[in-house]
Amino acid sequence: MKEYSSSDLRSFAVLGHASAGKTLLTEAMLLCSGKIGRLGSIAAGTTVSDYHASEHQHQISVHCSLLHTEWMGRKLNILDTPGYADFISEGLGALRVGDFALIVVNAAHGLGVGTDAAWEYATHYGLPKILVVNGLDKPNVKFETILENLREHFGPKVFPLGMPLSTGPGFSHVLDVMRNEVVAYTPGGNGRYTEVPAGALEERVKRLHRELIEYVAESDDGLMEKFFEKGYLAEEEFRAGLHQTIQKQVFVPVFPVSAETNVGVTR
Repeated sequence: MKEYSSSDLRSFAVLGHASAGKTLLTEAMLLCSGKIGRLGSIAAGTTVSDYHASEHQHQISVHCSLLHTEWMGRKLNILDTPGYADFISEGLGALRVGDFALIVVNAAHGLGVGTDAAWEYATHYGLPKILVVNGLDKPNVKFETILENLREHFGPKVFPLGMPLSTGPGFSHVLDVMRNEVVAYTPGGNGRYTEVPAGALEERVKRLHRELIEYVAESDDGLMEKFFEKGYLAEEEFRAGLHQTIQKQVFVPVFPVSAETNVGVTR
């Protein structure tokens, strides 16, 4: 059995309103990391997380499930929690042991009571937060509207690390703010992708990239000085600073995904 140092362990709770797509998101994470060979289905009762007979019968999560996998040399302990208020104690227990809260929002339904509850409980425990807007492959969804609602609800520190380029059926391209490029996901739900230059979107991504760097610099006086001196940060400084920025809750990153088609989950 492989042993991990404490610095290589990450434990996090996946929370959100009922039917936000938390279980499918964790399933896609397991597939991307090679833990499983194909995506399970809630309807068929074949997801790793929903293992109990009552979950198969009602097709909802009832228990907090502990999943684990490895990603880039780190062990991830993923705590998939139920969204229904009847089972809120499962989410509270996960937050007590998690390093951060991954809050999932359904792109078609928007923010719900469970979204607020997850945010408030994570704030109560002093945990950093990451937001995931899920279901961007569904018809008539608008990421910009969801993002605006998130900012109105939780403050301007909510910031996208990716911008979807084609929401709705066929959603497959994401503008990656951190890397200044477009990520194109291959069909089939395997999570594989190619990276291509931003092209005509270059000015848009550069503007967002600069905003992100300003957030990172804000969390560290030394980085702030370097940013003002040079107007940019070296990639290694940027990446190290980004981790610290999230930990200090200077900003809350938002990721656009479709768990069902496994687009955006790898990022």
